Amino acid sequence: MPGVPCGALQHHTVPIACAIICSWLLILVHSAFCQKPAKLPLVGRKPFLAAWNAPLDMCTLKHNINVSLELFHIRGSPRAVHTGQNVTIFYANRLGYYPFYNEQGVPINGGLPQNSSLEAHLHKARKDIAHFIPSEDFRGLAVIDWEFWRPQWNRNWHKKDIYRQRSRELIAQAYLNVTEEQVEELARLRFEKSAMEFMQGTLKLGTQTRPHGLWGFYLYPDCHNYNVHAHNYSGTCPLQESQRNDQLFWLWNSSTAFFPALAIRKDHMDSICNLHFSQNRVLESLRLASLTSLPYELPTFVYTRLGPTSSNTLSWRFLDLIHTIGESAALGAAGFVIWGDLNLTSSRHNCSKVKAFLNYRLGQYITNVTQAAEICSDLLCQTNGRCVRRDPQAPHYLHLSRGNYRILSNWNGTFTVIGQQTKNERQMLADRFRCHCYQGYEGERCDSIDGQPKWIFDRQRWYLREQGGQWLINIYDMRI
Repeated sequence: MPGVPCGALQHHTVPIACAIICSWLLILVHSAFCQKPAKLPLVGRKPFLAAWNAPLDMCTLKHNINVSLELFHIRGSPRAVHTGQNVTIFYANRLGYYPFYNEQGVPINGGLPQNSSLEAHLHKARKDIAHFIPSEDFRGLAVIDWEFWRPQWNRNWHKKDIYRQRSRELIAQAYLNVTEEQVEELARLRFEKSAMEFMQGTLKLGTQTRPHGLWGFYLYPDCHNYNVHAHNYSGTCPLQESQRNDQLFWLWNSSTAFFPALAIRKDHMDSICNLHFSQNRVLESLRLASLTSLPYELPTFVYTRLGPTSSNTLSWRFLDLIHTIGESAALGAAGFVIWGDLNLTSSRHNCSKVKAFLNYRLGQYITNVTQAAEICSDLLCQTNGRCVRRDPQAPHYLHLSRGNYRILSNWNGTFTVIGQQTKNERQMLADRFRCHCYQGYEGERCDSIDGQPKWIFDRQRWYLREQGGQWLINIYDMRI
């Protein structure tokens, strides 16, 4: 009974109605002042996952150079010949009938979303999902890479302006005696409605057919903080762009993961701008991750290239790794994805360089950060959450201390970590980081379940095991 005060209801309905209203108020207050829990990691209790999404299999096929990817928790090649991978990327030509204009301005699949059949697209997309992800129990990353147009009219600038131009032309042809303003508004409404239906419908299909996978669009959310040449560049997302991101609630609410991108440009190597650029993009993704109707924050997996953009060489320096992978871990991202194209494997020299990079600088740093994240999760959060900086702008990272840890290379491309935290280091972690608990856990140390200390549940589980064995434990775990 919206709009009717509790006191105006019949006497016997007052307690029920008031209880419902108070419950909603409690939920709203809790959402406003408490952080949503994190979704449980894809792999075990790994708080920061390393994922690989580059075509290194070509190094073996073309140049007989074997590159081990064992240090990555999940991996997949973007080449279309591969199926059933736990990192699957859907380019424009691999998922349904995605409408776009090619570089020559030729319409593909109708060119515009409002000029294409959504029904035919989804019918084809269902078959494509079954082909590239044959397992219905798929538990990996499903990344849709549609970059030709953006779903918001005002964000289709520069080369993407063709979608606004052609949308106006469609309206002008369909209606007579309309003003330019009316054409503009009708074109915008038709485009945005159809774009939303294509993106939302595709995500809905993916999450329905492969419900255990994490679905989202590559590059989304985007901070649009690309003005790195600006004087006193701070990397802050422009207010207008954050507001536009808020208007994409339908997209965030349809996704089950975010895949923003951190692209280090060749002309900004080792620049403090890289830090500001990366930090604000991750923070914007984390901000939006809590706005959906889901009971947990959407996991953010940061996409980054193997080497800077505008370059086919592997010239990353140590600071670049810190400002992308390290920054993402410290801010609370669920993981990162390293992406690369066929240029990486175009020559024997490039393949050798990739292998050396993975076996030394990159491999050691990935091991450093992922292990440090696990150690922090274990020490501060009882492995029931991930560590997040208390101050997002502070220069604190999840790194193993050089004085107490050694990272040794193994023959299979992995690394072994030797060492342990000192008491002072544990205190430093607690001072600099806090816990973001996984679903089902609460408290400063994530040691409570449904508001009760975890030791109570552990004792109950022990008693059930003594009384009836593992089957009682299984029933108990399902209940909680």
